[in-house]
Amino acid sequence: MSKVLIVSKTRMANDHVCVGGIDIDNNISVRLLNINGYYESADTCQFNIREIWDVEYSKHNQRPLPHSEDICVMSKKKSGELKSEISMLDMLTKIQFHVCKGSLFMTFEGKLKSTDSGTLYISEDSVPNNSTCFWICDREIRRSDYKGKVRYNYQGGTRQWGINISYAGLEDKPAQIIPQGTLTRLSLAHWWSPPEDSDTEERCYLQLSGWYE
Repeated sequence: MSKVLIVSKTRMANDHVCVGGIDIDNNISVRLLNINGYYESADTCQFNIREIWDVEYSKHNQRPLPHSEDICVMSKKKSGELKSEISMLDMLTKIQFHVCKGSLFMTFEGKLKSTDSGTLYISEDSVPNNSTCFWICDREIRRSDYKGKVRYNYQGGTRQWGINISYAGLEDKPAQIIPQGTLTRLSLAHWWSPPEDSDTEERCYLQLSGWYE
């Protein structure tokens, strides 16, 4: 059994959720799949952010890097949750878990690239070892929705209109502004290329999974 702190829940297709955690005993990020290696259903998922669970799991290595965090949960039992006075950053500091600081472009081992439209991604010629990370934003991030989808704009780098990051969290009313210095959680989506464009390589696009007060 390992003690796992739940740190994120993000929206997936077909009413499923992606549950992110930290194996506190081994100081690694995990992505909690069910015993069969599938994402949890939103209706039946028992995990909530800030809860601590005793989890028996096996590694699920069916996906290529950077998605190294997948685990199959064999058994689980809730053992507690973070006290209200303990922030997520407090907990990460206590267990000495790595948190990125500085420019957004320094996350994911500095391997993020930008499209002409200002979205960030990683490509097959330069792949980091993980698909999730914590980052303390070095400037405020402003909500900038596009075609009905929630996204945030980061005014960093050399692009005049900044960088646009899709939001994958479950908040019904996401904040308009994420202040500078806020702890956030970033993730890389599945490998994907537009089906209508056979010349574009498969990429993993950057997402904002959530942030912590």
